[in-house]
Amino acid sequence: MTKILIFVLFSSFSYSQIEKIDVTFYDLSLLFNLEEKHIIGSNKIHFTVKEKLDYLEIDLHDNFTIDSILIFNKKIKFNHSNKKINISFESSINPGQHLIEVFYNGKPKLAINPPWDGGFVYNQDKYGNHWVGVACQGLGSSAWWPCYDVLHDEPDSMRLTSIVPKNLNVVSNGNLLHTKDTIIDELEKKIFVWKNSFPINNYNISVNIADFMHFSDTLTGLEGELNLDYYVLRENYRSALLHFKQVKPMLHIFEEKFGPYPFYKDGYALVETPYLGMEHQTCISYGNQYKKGYLGQYPSNIDFDFIIIHETAHEWWGNSISMGCQSDMWIHESFATYAEALYVEEIYGYDKMIKYLNYQKNKIKNLKPIKSESFSSTDMYYKGSWILHSLRSIFADDLLWFKVIKNLQNNFKYQIVDTYDIINHIQNYIEYDLTYFFNQYLFNSLLPTFQYYISKEKNNFYLNYKWNAIENFDMPILISQSKEDLTWIYPKNNWKKKQLMIDEKSDFVVLKDLFLVDIKESK
Repeated sequence: MTKILIFVLFSSFSYSQIEKIDVTFYDLSLLFNLEEKHIIGSNKIHFTVKEKLDYLEIDLHDNFTIDSILIFNKKIKFNHSNKKINISFESSINPGQHLIEVFYNGKPKLAINPPWDGGFVYNQDKYGNHWVGVACQGLGSSAWWPCYDVLHDEPDSMRLTSIVPKNLNVVSNGNLLHTKDTIIDELEKKIFVWKNSFPINNYNISVNIADFMHFSDTLTGLEGELNLDYYVLRENYRSALLHFKQVKPMLHIFEEKFGPYPFYKDGYALVETPYLGMEHQTCISYGNQYKKGYLGQYPSNIDFDFIIIHETAHEWWGNSISMGCQSDMWIHESFATYAEALYVEEIYGYDKMIKYLNYQKNKIKNLKPIKSESFSSTDMYYKGSWILHSLRSIFADDLLWFKVIKNLQNNFKYQIVDTYDIINHIQNYIEYDLTYFFNQYLFNSLLPTFQYYISKEKNNFYLNYKWNAIENFDMPILISQSKEDLTWIYPKNNWKKKQLMIDEKSDFVVLKDLFLVDIKESK
């Protein structure tokens, strides 16, 4: 997700139901009345019951009307209120595979400030054609279709059938299976059927409607030929041909750093949207207006298109490896933001990466822990990126560090993870105990402060130093006594003393570009 505000996803399920069901497949069909901003739809929800089930809760916002619900091809009674559909069965459903179908209609919420205050976005291209998109990470996908709106239970795959006016196209996740002309109420329509083949977060399901122009390319990647597809407005076709040349080198870099692109079978796509962007799986929403940086803002001459790079990084961090609850959203955003810095290092060089990281550092607020139920700052982006950069410094072995990063993808591909999965994985690769590192940086809002002063005794300089941080905080840090002399020191909460081999106090430097710390010189 792009960085400005932070979203909270909602879950309506009790823990007992979570243990008893597992959604496996959604088959969503939608008829769009774009003039009225109205949807008529149905969703076939395939799910596995693990234990006898007496009731079921499905999420759908209250601005929709439910026409009927079928199970075993029979209508069943339900109650719809507070964004929940409550279904009590006359007799318990036994373990096994089951199907429930929900028929509904209504007008989805209009986005006020997409993608942050989400919903449907209705716009027009320069020729007066409809241009429609949806971003619902904050609202949840139940803002426009009935589903189990939880993070910890992804469908294994999904099919989305959309019916729109014949002059328009629909782009969604995965592959376009087929299209077909039809007549509905004496109006010419066109049916588009898209199929996603991999586990997917509900909020990553997307539908995009416009008079798109399509062009394509292929990438020879780590797992063979990867299809690259681009869907843009006609007036921006020539701009897109040139601007999207960033995609192939970016994908090569990310494959080198993180391993194979996770969704070869479904391909990679960018689709132009009437809002800034979102990481919709294999169907990335692009609205940066073909500008450099973030809507034309960028540090120095580090001028890559932020939306392309950041949202694509989410294909690995967020879409392949996914969080199971909102307090773990830092996993998605910290790694995707750190991916920007790694991209800068490969394209612009190491020094520019440091400059870019310092650009990120200036936005860190340190108001709340980044492992938190309440996301009220952007620290899970920028602070999270610096936490990973600091870990790279502690490892002091790039081959090992990037093995750690790549093996996160190897070990947790298409899986739901939490903070402790990430911590334990990283800890497995280093003997140094990272317990207090993670306690300080993930569960505490404040940065550790490296406190020091330099004393002089008999013409010798001494460094007096300690950490001002959580109890037992333990992190090594690099200092410089000359350009050629880099030295590790090991501060604790109590004062320590070390002789320095310097001629002047000014020769002493803390390598602050390698660690996320405050530095305070004082007695």
